[in-house]
Amino acid sequence: MPGTLIVSLDFELFWGMLDVCPLESYQDNVLGGRKAIPQLLELFRKHGIHATWAAVGFLFAENYDEVCRYFPDKKPGYANENLNPYPEFAKIGKTEADAPCFYGPSLLKAIAAAPGQEIGSHTFSHYYCREAGQTLEQFASDIAAAKAIAGDHGYDLTSVILPRNQCEPEYTEILRQAGFTAYRDEENDWIYNKVKSGLLFKVLRTLDMYLPLTGQGGYMPKCENGIWNLTGSRMYRPIKPHLPLEGLKIRRIKGQMLHAAKNGLTFHLWWHPHNVGVYTPEHLKQLEEIFSYYDELKKTYGMRSLNMREAAEELSRQEG
Repeated sequence: MPGTLIVSLDFELFWGMLDVCPLESYQDNVLGGRKAIPQLLELFRKHGIHATWAAVGFLFAENYDEVCRYFPDKKPGYANENLNPYPEFAKIGKTEADAPCFYGPSLLKAIAAAPGQEIGSHTFSHYYCREAGQTLEQFASDIAAAKAIAGDHGYDLTSVILPRNQCEPEYTEILRQAGFTAYRDEENDWIYNKVKSGLLFKVLRTLDMYLPLTGQGGYMPKCENGIWNLTGSRMYRPIKPHLPLEGLKIRRIKGQMLHAAKNGLTFHLWWHPHNVGVYTPEHLKQLEEIFSYYDELKKTYGMRSLNMREAAEELSRQEG
């Protein structure tokens, strides 16, 4: 079996940053990410990259009146009110034209029309599964809303990426019942498993961007209770202009891709569009290098590019 490259993007505009920073300090990244999407699609087309774009449900709506019709009765009851996105609608414009950091139907249409691109789910409201106060019932309502708004716009969601990769078995069971066939779990390595938080975690994760602290990240996907776990292998992290280590970052990714190609494993690369919203030409140049290397691996080892839906379908056929 040849190696597989999976690419996925967490498509959230500003919804994933609400509790992180004010819009004013991150707006350039979000708007720049919007402008970068057509360039990413052209890059994917050039290199035959099939990708999954996991979109927050709010992004599908044409306007505020429409999105309100899909609000679930059971909204997340986070103990930390800063995580609740619903009050934000009272502060923003009503359409994509006057709130481009919050609505994205035109972008979703462009993505869906591009070859090899899949529209997936990033939940309806950028839902956090591990936060105090929320419940399984609230999560199920959120997922039902995500499926409903996407379905009414003609998108059949079968792949899901949970915000911040916060995944637990009882939540994946709800995803399976909702008709999802694949999800992306958080990276499975000793840093995530043993160093849970704090400064040491951040230092080790940063070092692992450049040095192989956690190995190569390739794996054989597993079906867990009827849904495929397509674990993330590596986040393509934004350029850090103050650190002259970008060459090591790209070499690290290429080394992981090579390992997967040689050994018939899956390598799952992911990021957010807003990660490339600033220094966009430099990011696109790096991604061009990565995907040109994929071309070499395809020619030499038969590596292929699959989006999450395609990977799940092929894995299910092999099992069946």
